[in-house]
Amino acid sequence: MAQFETLVVPIDSVIDLLSVTHAPEVIQRYREAMDSGASFPPISVIRAGRRFIVADGHKRLSACKQRGMAQVMVQVWSWRMLAGDQARQFARSTTRLVSLLWGSIHDPGMRPWLRKFYWDTILHWRRFLSALPASLGLAERRQGGDCGARPEGTFFRLVRECARFPRHLVVITVSLAALGAAQLYLTWIAKLWADGPLRTGDHRALHALAVRASLSCIVLILGLFFSRYFLQSLNQHLVQALRDRAQRRLLDVELSSVRRFEVGELMSRMFNDAGALTQFVREILRRGIGETFVLAGSLIMIVRLEWRLAAIIALVGPPVYLLLSYCGAYVRRRSAEAQQEVGALSASFTQQLAGLSTIKGFQTEAAEQRVFERKDSLYRRHAMRSQFWLALMTTGVWALTFAALLAVVWYGTSLVALGRVTPGVLFAFCLYAVQTVEPVRRLGEVHGLTQQALAAASRVFEIIDLGPVEHDDGVALPDAIEGALSFEGVDFQFPSGRSVLRKLSFTVAPRETVAIVAASGGGKSTIANLMLRFLAPTGGRILLDGIDIQDARLSQLRRAICVVEQDPFIFSGSLFDNLRYGSPDAEAERVSDAIALAGLERFLAALPAGLDTQLAESGRNISGGQYQRIALARAIVRDPAVLVLDEATSAVDSETEQGIFERIAPWLARRTVLVMTHRLSTVMRFPRVIVLSEGAIAGDGNPALLMRTCPVFQRLFAEQIAPMAGREAPVI
Repeated sequence: MAQFETLVVPIDSVIDLLSVTHAPEVIQRYREAMDSGASFPPISVIRAGRRFIVADGHKRLSACKQRGMAQVMVQVWSWRMLAGDQARQFARSTTRLVSLLWGSIHDPGMRPWLRKFYWDTILHWRRFLSALPASLGLAERRQGGDCGARPEGTFFRLVRECARFPRHLVVITVSLAALGAAQLYLTWIAKLWADGPLRTGDHRALHALAVRASLSCIVLILGLFFSRYFLQSLNQHLVQALRDRAQRRLLDVELSSVRRFEVGELMSRMFNDAGALTQFVREILRRGIGETFVLAGSLIMIVRLEWRLAAIIALVGPPVYLLLSYCGAYVRRRSAEAQQEVGALSASFTQQLAGLSTIKGFQTEAAEQRVFERKDSLYRRHAMRSQFWLALMTTGVWALTFAALLAVVWYGTSLVALGRVTPGVLFAFCLYAVQTVEPVRRLGEVHGLTQQALAAASRVFEIIDLGPVEHDDGVALPDAIEGALSFEGVDFQFPSGRSVLRKLSFTVAPRETVAIVAASGGGKSTIANLMLRFLAPTGGRILLDGIDIQDARLSQLRRAICVVEQDPFIFSGSLFDNLRYGSPDAEAERVSDAIALAGLERFLAALPAGLDTQLAESGRNISGGQYQRIALARAIVRDPAVLVLDEATSAVDSETEQGIFERIAPWLARRTVLVMTHRLSTVMRFPRVIVLSEGAIAGDGNPALLMRTCPVFQRLFAEQIAPMAGREAPVI
């Protein structure tokens, strides 16, 4: 022991390349022995700069890490000592293997032991190679409970997506096969030309070779055309299919699932990430299928022509594999980080566009510019880190293949000089070698681009797999809905833990109009969202005509209940299409009645194109009051059994609001209506008002009575009560 240096070093400086191949129960036994005070020899290591690589004592190191030790004692071996140790282990394993092979010939009972020894050895090295990038810090170490999408899972899922277009794949495969066969045959014709007409001057043989070369060129051109066209077609079909499925899933899942994402983030996934999948189709199919034909054919030909030169080409395989293993996972991780940053950048830009007037009004242009530049710079840094490792991987593979080609030329020339091969054979071998080495040389680039595509695909599949999906099943509502509502002990609590509703109970008779008032954040909008099942109560239930809405058929429920929000959404398109949105079969007379009830006649008369006037996205070219009245008219066209007005007239003045309610009073009397408002003049129009405080009912009755008896009501409308004190509540 004295002949080797013994040190105490930080445990983080010791690298274990076999960390994932150890049996957990063995490591646990070592840990228990250490906990009981047992002593062990130092861990044998090889010095690698400032770090150390474990040569012996792998399980002991894992046990030390599990115990949380900061330092560990190591014994520094020489490379000669390591080589001797590995040679002894190899000799023992070989002896064991030969013994099992010989014994299994005579004794069938030894064959299970032979299979176990074989698979233990194979699986050991498979785990080692798969974990090597993580052990060297080139990729994230995957824990046992990691639930993220595995690269191979994403890869095969994309392959299955491509398999949805079998006709394209057949044409592409045949075209690429023809293209590869034509390339190989043209190379063979070049060999025949070098050994034949070029040396003998035989014009008849030259003519025959020219005819064959011409036919091969025609096949090559046709294969090139059809493969490129159908590759692009498959690419567009795949991206469209994934994007359509992602959009359909966003519409199908519960609203709360979608709202976990920022708008810009979803836009980035739908377009940037989905578009990045073009690399997968182009590189995997064109390179994977097309160049595989050329590679396989070239390998066969070079072995047939000269096996000694072929052996030189074969030496490129192992170092190329190691280079791809080391760099590939790192490229994927950096690409995923870059995709996340471009999503954050898109979200920031979308938010700035939406709040542009606020930015200008508060004069924060410079601050917002700095925010955008900082996120843009972060994206650039992540993207360039990915490109650095991609460039390193590509140039490394290129250097290895170029060195192999130089070795072939040098050794092949010596064979020609000795007369062991003809110049034509060497010429053809070099051409086939180029066709063999070129796909290998491109492996680095293809592997890196594939990792980038897989990182993007994972983000798209996360949207496609989003859940839970809203299901349109359950109890059917009656054809004629009366509109009786009943809240029975309804509780609601946000995931953050904040309670909004607590044991809320009240009933609304069919065709009754009730106002609901509360402080900001008091639960009014939550009630509207619960009624449409955008949210689910955490306790209690809501009944519509005696049916729990959680059990009702969703499409019928949302057809029966309509909510007009304070900030409704107006779609880009004509005014007529916006009024009929959700009711595409509504006749023109129904639309005209809705326009009159919502007080839109004067607005419509001022429009040169009338109902064909094009509205900008989110109604940017109309006022807030017109915006809300269009949303109200849209609800009138839909003709629901239950109407919820959630601050639906907050953007219009009191006089205009009074005119609207007077016009729609007969229409409201034919359905159940909940009116949520902060305006006392609105509340005074209705015979019944429910007052909420801290999620529970603090008052329920006539507004004039509540002004005298309900302290919460008095606080809510303290500044508005004095002018209204003498007014009697009209009945609607």
